[in-house]
Amino acid sequence: MRLPAAFVALAVAVSAMADAAPTIDIRAQTSVALDRIRLRGDGLAEVTGQLVDRLTGDGLGNQTVSIRIGDELITATTAPDGRFRATLPVPPGPQSVELAFPGGPLLEPAKQSITTDPSKAQVVLTVTVEDAPSGAAILVHATADDLPAGLPIELSIGNRVELEVGGGAAGDLKPITTLESGHAFLLTRKAAGGAGAKRLRAVFAGDESRGKAQVEAAFELATSTTTTMAVSTNSLAFEDDLIVTGTVIDDDGRPVGRAAVTLVSGDRRLGQGATGDDGAYRFQVEGEIIGQGQYGIQVTSDPGLSFIRGSRSQPAIIKVGAPQPVPVSYTIAAFVATLGAAAGFFIARAKPWRRFRRAAPAAEVASNQSEADQTAGGLVANKPSVMSTLRRPNDDGFSGVVRDTVRSRPVPGGVVVLTLGDVERDMRTDEDGSFAIEKLAPGEWRAEVAAPGHVTERFGVSIPHRGELRGVRIDLVPVRERVFQLYRRAAEPVLPEPRLWGVWSPRQIVDHVRAQRPSPALADLTDFVEEVYFSPRLAPESVLTSASERVERAIRERSHAA
Repeated sequence: MRLPAAFVALAVAVSAMADAAPTIDIRAQTSVALDRIRLRGDGLAEVTGQLVDRLTGDGLGNQTVSIRIGDELITATTAPDGRFRATLPVPPGPQSVELAFPGGPLLEPAKQSITTDPSKAQVVLTVTVEDAPSGAAILVHATADDLPAGLPIELSIGNRVELEVGGGAAGDLKPITTLESGHAFLLTRKAAGGAGAKRLRAVFAGDESRGKAQVEAAFELATSTTTTMAVSTNSLAFEDDLIVTGTVIDDDGRPVGRAAVTLVSGDRRLGQGATGDDGAYRFQVEGEIIGQGQYGIQVTSDPGLSFIRGSRSQPAIIKVGAPQPVPVSYTIAAFVATLGAAAGFFIARAKPWRRFRRAAPAAEVASNQSEADQTAGGLVANKPSVMSTLRRPNDDGFSGVVRDTVRSRPVPGGVVVLTLGDVERDMRTDEDGSFAIEKLAPGEWRAEVAAPGHVTERFGVSIPHRGELRGVRIDLVPVRERVFQLYRRAAEPVLPEPRLWGVWSPRQIVDHVRAQRPSPALADLTDFVEEVYFSPRLAPESVLTSASERVERAIRERSHAA
């Protein structure tokens, strides 16, 4: 059958509109920096520098960078590590050097301008940072035309995100001292504003014969913790509960919130939890779980941050008494109540045999998480069979599946690592996200599950067990989802109504915030979230620290404006 010409024209127009549907490309932010400019004679100078991805710090190879000095313009192609080198004529005296990267389909443009005198000795600074008991030991080395030199160096410190937002400007950097290169300096955590991810800047201001130079170094300022423990009693009846309380604080006396804490007795795990914002925790354990006899108990803490080290409390000795016999009247009453409940159950149910059906493994059960729960990953243990709970723990294996908690899809290529003292067992998940590690030695193993683009999960695994660690589900939260959830604290007050956070799509939220002409800190945070959330690249877990700091800056800026 021949179609009418009008119908054919309409179909072609609809097809063209579909083909022309708008696409959104998220481009990576870049940074171009000048390393040095050295006069080589005959009026020629050698210029070196590097082009990097601002998010990851990786060099960008095979890209074109333009270099302008005065009226001279030349282009250079970056090496695989992002470094470039070029030679061009330079007139005498101080010169303005302009570096520019035009960008690309997936890369934002970048530029840098600096004034320097190529005729002066070129100074190069290098910084080394080593851990020290109360902070970090800083050592700055300086060379002038490749020869060692003792120069006055100004040091400034700040949180890593502050330099990234400023794009190389001083921003909120705090001057801390002026020292001579080659001499070590002890940077205390108090002077640096506490432990965490830091960025250090060393600057030589230049003099009559040597040019200005500066260098920046990123590092983590680490701290240890102290875990305290107090027990409600050292002599406990078999039928009573033991209350264990305490705190986790760092070396500077600050509380450590959201640290994982575990109550253990030897190789047995009696309870797990987390500290509050004030660093405090509380356990309530039945004497029956501890068992009759005398035991040593202890609390271990794991803050879950690379720059905060975990610790153990001082042990305490607990004596649990023998169980007391139950009166006969209690036994009879319990039997009658149980018989009545069972009769009512079978009468109310049409198919009573379903009561004996064994539950599906945790790995096969849908998560059905709410939006608030989608950023909470972790271990979902399996429910052992009734017969297994009557036997002593005898299973020495650990198996299950690793899934994306937002999309409920398996995560292939994830790494499951179990550690017990100096012993380490690891395995990579299959295409369906499954894994199985057998013949584990008895003890309290430390588990760590990681996958590209997801937040690493850490928890304890007690071996042997009664089957609850067979067919488990380990939920991993995508980094981009965690970043967007952090963004909520800063962006939700900008929405017309708070309830729209669960109604609007992430793209609608980002576009609305940008349309409101947000404050500088919120605008920078929105650009950062857009790149991490919508980019096809997998964001590394390290961006979470930067995201949290950007959110805090946006909230502080809104509070000051109010």
